Amino acid sequence: MKSFFKDVFKRLGVLLVSSLLFALLSLLLMVLVFGFLRDSPIEKIKPGSFLAIDLTMNLTDRPSDFRFEDLTRQILEQSENPPSYHLYQVLNALDKAANDPNIEGIFVSGGFAPDGYGCGYETINEFIDGLLAFKKTGKKVIGFMHSPTQLDYLVFAQCDELIMDPSGTLLLKGLASEEIFFGDAFQKYGVGIQVVKTGKYKGAVEPLTGNRFSDENREQISDLLETRWFHFLNSIASARSLDPMELNATLGDKFLWQPEEALRYGLIDRVEDYGGVLDYLIEIGNYDEDSDTYANITLGKFIGQEIDFSNLSDEDKDKIALVYVEGAIVDGFVDDGLSVGGDELAARIREIRKSDEYKAIVLRVNSPGGSVSGSDAILFELQRAREAGIPIIVSMGPVAASGGYWISSASDLILVGEQTITGSIGVFGVLPNIEKLSESFGLSWDVVKTGPSADIMTIARSKTTAEMQVVQGYVDKIYVRFLNLVSSNRKIPMPQVQEIAQGRVWLGVDAVELKLADKIGGLSDALNAALDLAKISEDFQVVEFPTKETPAEALENLLAVKKVAAKNHLEIPSGNELLELEYIRRFLSYFNDPGGVYGILPWYQTRLGFDQLKEKL
Repeated sequence: MKSFFKDVFKRLGVLLVSSLLFALLSLLLMVLVFGFLRDSPIEKIKPGSFLAIDLTMNLTDRPSDFRFEDLTRQILEQSENPPSYHLYQVLNALDKAANDPNIEGIFVSGGFAPDGYGCGYETINEFIDGLLAFKKTGKKVIGFMHSPTQLDYLVFAQCDELIMDPSGTLLLKGLASEEIFFGDAFQKYGVGIQVVKTGKYKGAVEPLTGNRFSDENREQISDLLETRWFHFLNSIASARSLDPMELNATLGDKFLWQPEEALRYGLIDRVEDYGGVLDYLIEIGNYDEDSDTYANITLGKFIGQEIDFSNLSDEDKDKIALVYVEGAIVDGFVDDGLSVGGDELAARIREIRKSDEYKAIVLRVNSPGGSVSGSDAILFELQRAREAGIPIIVSMGPVAASGGYWISSASDLILVGEQTITGSIGVFGVLPNIEKLSESFGLSWDVVKTGPSADIMTIARSKTTAEMQVVQGYVDKIYVRFLNLVSSNRKIPMPQVQEIAQGRVWLGVDAVELKLADKIGGLSDALNAALDLAKISEDFQVVEFPTKETPAEALENLLAVKKVAAKNHLEIPSGNELLELEYIRRFLSYFNDPGGVYGILPWYQTRLGFDQLKEKL
């Protein structure tokens, strides 16, 4: 017994010392960060400089948070994570660079490093729109690539002059959407999955119950990929002065290009190594003696040229609230870029409504949906804001489907990107059980209850036919409510809504034609629309929600006790051996709706068709 207590106290001592060391390290890091921010002078831009945009970044819709654990890991592992920028700040930087007389042009290099819901196809297209607007000033965009992914090349193709490394490769293989199915495995090992759903196209549960795509789901995914591929081809062909049909036919026979082959076909303009490119930039721009290379300023430093006062109060300016909904919608309080809590968003919208400072709300949605309860919490607050006379303008990003469309319907105007994935008007519920699995291991379950369905939420037994009929009736009623929301808010006759619903997914160009959205447009268009609807003068202020955390705020949140979204009992730990199944782990963690009913598009991949992990040879 004495040795037992000795071991316990020893372990407690180690834990206490470790905690103190971590706290001291965090405080030291905070001091270093503050010192860096305080002492770093604003870099003066030399005439003839290039804005250097390294695509090795995660381009998100919402601002990313400052995370002490990430900074600590980087220092301990002597590694550096790719930076994360959000679309609004990058578009502002491009606009500012276009009007800066010291900026000669833009130099693009590197390759995207997507994470979570970042680098969505429609977000990349809005980034390209910013580059094209920059080019209209007469300034040039120069690109240097080695072995780009297809998503990288979509950006590189827009360059006035595109240079490729002699040892690089260009892979243009087309688009594919691959899914892993667990139906046979669950059946083999005795895991039961009972499903209630609405809509023949609502293929959300297929990975859990089947072994292949249903005909309806295969049809809609195929339509999405075909339309997206031709959008991709047309964008490249237009930029490179090629015929899109001829390009498509050529890529059908040849998908892997060496630099000289790409040059002959017109996919690039020149073959040169990186050192030669640097000499060329000095020649057409300016020489920087301090760095012994071409005069330039990086995107990160250029963004940091101006201190961001956008979220400080300015009584002389009308305010527009730019509210981000990025990630799966869950129940509770959370917002980390992967999932967003309905209660968290509702609290922000309520704060905006009660402040009397905001004249309009622009809701930027990049979400495949999720919890019905979480979606409702957001919907109700948006409705109250409209009743209070605050116009709601929705800007749909890469995806605004199912629950993402549920909340979007409560708006005065919906702007959608051509390649936004939206619709998926449908609802489903999943009731798993491990009854047979337990029997194979000799496990027994027993229960004492007051009624036959008192234990309906248990995973110990399958649900009876009568119980499934009750749950199906509940889901059907939610589906009818969804249809009524769309019909009343979008002013579409109910028979037409029933026809275009059924869980069917649509691209933005189709959504406008079907009246699910009002017109094609991006984030900048949505902000301009807010000015018109709210009758705001040109002297206005955009306040983003959530704000980008400072190191001090990050430390405060680290030490604070916060209410977060409830963890689902099905969530499993992830490790290196499960990286290929990470999206399944995330999918399960989204299932925390109190009623067990969801409007989500889980087969959606943020970069649908562009598999970043498998594009490079």
